[in-house]
Amino acid sequence: MRDRRMSMLVLAVAALLWLTTGTRVLASAQVVVPPGWSQSSGAVPEAQRRAQRWHEALGLHLVQVASAQDHGFAETAAVFERLEPVPERAFASEAVAVATLADVVAPLVGTESPSQSGMRVLDSGAQVAWAQWTVDDMSIECVLAPSGDTASVVVFAVLSRDAPHHRATIDKMIASLEGVSAPMPRFSLESWRIGSIVVWLLLAGLLHALMLAFVDRERDHKQAGQRAAAILLGVVAIGTLASVAILRPRELALVHADSSVSSLAVWIGVSGLIVAGLHFMFASRFDYGVVRSAPASGAFASGSYSSSMIRASLSRTGAQPRMEDIAAASDVWPMSDEMRGNPNQNQNARPPGDSSGRPPGGGQPS
Repeated sequence: MRDRRMSMLVLAVAALLWLTTGTRVLASAQVVVPPGWSQSSGAVPEAQRRAQRWHEALGLHLVQVASAQDHGFAETAAVFERLEPVPERAFASEAVAVATLADVVAPLVGTESPSQSGMRVLDSGAQVAWAQWTVDDMSIECVLAPSGDTASVVVFAVLSRDAPHHRATIDKMIASLEGVSAPMPRFSLESWRIGSIVVWLLLAGLLHALMLAFVDRERDHKQAGQRAAAILLGVVAIGTLASVAILRPRELALVHADSSVSSLAVWIGVSGLIVAGLHFMFASRFDYGVVRSAPASGAFASGSYSSSMIRASLSRTGAQPRMEDIAAASDVWPMSDEMRGNPNQNQNARPPGDSSGRPPGGGQPS
């Protein structure tokens, strides 16, 4: 039995480690370069210089540069990485998302409102904020894309007079952006930690109350608490594994909160074990309850009694205890058949006669 329990414990730990290990490596968004465009070192020098100026103005990390073939003006697409995630509240509405994008690219387009803006749905199903400005003779389109625990800013530049000609190409490049994720959801690490403790305490109290209905003695909190603590251990194991499945989709939010799925799952499991252990320890300090069949009054009314209690009760009333009653009340005083037949008989009894020891018939004692 002990080996079986140890095997089950090892399997449970292995399952927990398998569920809580492994992290996803996420990078910034990437533009899928269409036919007729080149990227990185293949981009035309004019596009590379333009992207470098944008990099200096925005103060963001330049990740990718792509450009069309040089026909007098190099149509340019550049991807920048912002080292902070797009919070969920930033995409709460279209107006808020566009305002967030405008604040980020203000060094490029100024403080003027965009001529066009909105939310775009990509081929992957993710959403991005999009806006278009006209700066001098250029049409500049900007995209703010969540990309895990970072944000990606994509900037397109074409001549204003050629914008309708490049409309379909730019729309396709936006729709096919790779590495775009959902905005970072808000995650309260303190709420989860405190909430897990509260849940374990409530479950311990509920199980204790339920076990009181199945104990051998009325109000036997000791037995009920010990049973509740044992059941709670199993609930803690199941609850810890369930929490891993719940937390896995929010792994990035946990990482952004300086935690991880494994560390929070361990917190939840250990807090449950501590609650179960404390519940068992406190329950063990209670006395056993009242026997359910105990009489309403008398020496046995308490439902918990011993031979010493019986002797104390009889001494107060002045009654002489009967050996049959004592033997029925306690199994620590065995009675022989001889004592059961004549309770007053013992090996040192005097022979028949009066109290002075004279033999029957009036003779003199020898």
